Amino acid sequence: YYSQLAASGDYSKLAASGDSSKLAASGDSSQIAASGYSSQLAASGNSSQLAASGDSSKLAASGDSSKLAASGDYSQLAASGKKAIVAAIGYESCAKAAEGGWLVLSEWINDEPFVAASKVGENGIKPDTFYMLKNKKFVEA
Repeated sequence: YYSQLAASGDYSKLAASGDSSKLAASGDSSQIAASGYSSQLAASGNSSQLAASGDSSKLAASGDSSKLAASGDYSQLAASGKKAIVAAIGYESCAKAAEGGWLVLSEWINDEPFVAASKVGENGIKPDTFYMLKNKKFVEA
């Protein structure tokens, strides 16, 4: 619990399994993963990969071509770099990305998942704005 990990070199790999962990990496192509509740993950290098499975996790990446994914409920994901892909699959989770990035969101309807994806800047999806799915539509969170 309450782990804190940081790395500054390229190709860093960080992982934590306790609740409320904090992980950060500043090098390119970093890989960060956390499985505990309320984890916080951040990466500033290009081509970083962040993943979290615990509820109420927060993920942020500023590098170009980053990939963020969270399966925990009530998670928040944010990517400010170009060509990022952000996937928030947990219940009531939300995500945002920069222009040209992709959002992949889910909504649970009658215990069945509904998944939708959209490129930011198309289909009315505004950059740097949190979205979630409601009634199978992207809505601002």
